[in-house]
Amino acid sequence: MKKYKTVMKWVGKILSLLGCIWFLLPLFRGGFDLGAVFGFCVCLLGFLILQFYSRFAERGGWRKAIARLLSVFYCLGLVWAGYLTGLMLSAQFAAPPAGTNVIVLGAQVYSAERMGMTLTNRVNTAYDYLMKYPGAVCIVTGGQGGDEPCPEALTEKNALLRLGIEESRIHMEDQSRNTRQNLKFSKEIADREGLGTEFVIVTQSFHMFRAMKLAESAGLTPYSLVAPTDPLLLPEYYGRELLSLTKWHLENLVTYSHASVGIIGGADGPTEVYISPGD
Repeated sequence: MKKYKTVMKWVGKILSLLGCIWFLLPLFRGGFDLGAVFGFCVCLLGFLILQFYSRFAERGGWRKAIARLLSVFYCLGLVWAGYLTGLMLSAQFAAPPAGTNVIVLGAQVYSAERMGMTLTNRVNTAYDYLMKYPGAVCIVTGGQGGDEPCPEALTEKNALLRLGIEESRIHMEDQSRNTRQNLKFSKEIADREGLGTEFVIVTQSFHMFRAMKLAESAGLTPYSLVAPTDPLLLPEYYGRELLSLTKWHLENLVTYSHASVGIIGGADGPTEVYISPGD
């Protein structure tokens, strides 16, 4: 049993160090942002727990209690991350009916003619689909972020026009600031233009589950069309999506807890309570 524990401890250390290395990969693309920092710190914490747990536990008392408590919370966090990862993977297989209209979710742009790799992959994926189904139309989404010179939707539209998609097939949603607004405002365009409610959502695999759920909450019937992900940037996006999905679940929990209260009576009659989760 002791030998087995020793082997498993070393396996855990190796996996933790490999995780640290994996979350450093975005550095090769010139970035090391929140998602990668979060993932790196989680993996490093796992290594430190395995390295020093016995030393703390052998001292007994409050040190042993803290070591055990930290280990339990860490394991629960890994289970939670595994659950969220399963959700991310589950949304990739909602294949659309042939010719369903398209929504392209926005991402970083650098000019009206140049976009980041993530958005380039989404636009190229949408282009391939639109060429395959000439009767389908597209809504490109995304407003202008604080570090962007123009709306993301404009850059997407320009790219599709250069690739040969007719302007009449492209609708622009250029006011949104997050994924929730991408889909909410796209629904308004769809209603105005008579495009129906069924749409193919074009985004990366890590983002698809949350995008699909937000599309449903906006009143759409979504299907998935997965765009490629740069392998060197995947750790950043994966770590960030774990945080975003956790935030999304917490906000839904708050919403449902308030909704369970029902209607709050006031001096002027009953008042309904609405809480809108973030993106």
